[in-house]
Amino acid sequence: MIGPPSSGKSTLAAILAPLLHARVISSDALRAQLWGNSEVQGPWAELEPLLHRAIECALAAGENVLVDATHAHLSWRQRLMHRELEERQLQWTGWWLQTPLDQCLAWNRSRQRQVPERVIRAMHQRLATPPDRPDVTEGFTSLFHLNPADARPNDQINRALQILGHEER
Repeated sequence: MIGPPSSGKSTLAAILAPLLHARVISSDALRAQLWGNSEVQGPWAELEPLLHRAIECALAAGENVLVDATHAHLSWRQRLMHRELEERQLQWTGWWLQTPLDQCLAWNRSRQRQVPERVIRAMHQRLATPPDRPDVTEGFTSLFHLNPADARPNDQINRALQILGHEER
């Protein structure tokens, strides 16, 4: 998943997980595990190894993985996709949520756990401009652009699943 806070990543991950037979690994859940509270925005350098270990465990168990995190920095995506994984040849699918900023801010205001608006604005801007703007050349097998605020987001999801060779919802 790629998108700013409150763009719909967790909702989409919950929809896709059973369809893709995947385990969702959430940075928020890992924050709660590491620091006792999912709201703690501790150093990425401490969270990242825990995220990578959780992914490795799921892959070792033969599971597909959906990583529910912002991935707003190219370097974060690169370190994840281009690390050694015991000779495994992984196919990385990017699910880039291009939710309009106004919608992210509105959804954030309706959440119990709110992210500071400046963080949402900064990540939204970062993902919209190079070098952090996601691109298939980073190593993705596929990169799907989705707007969960669209009137018919299920059509976007179904088209992506058809491309991946999965059943429609």
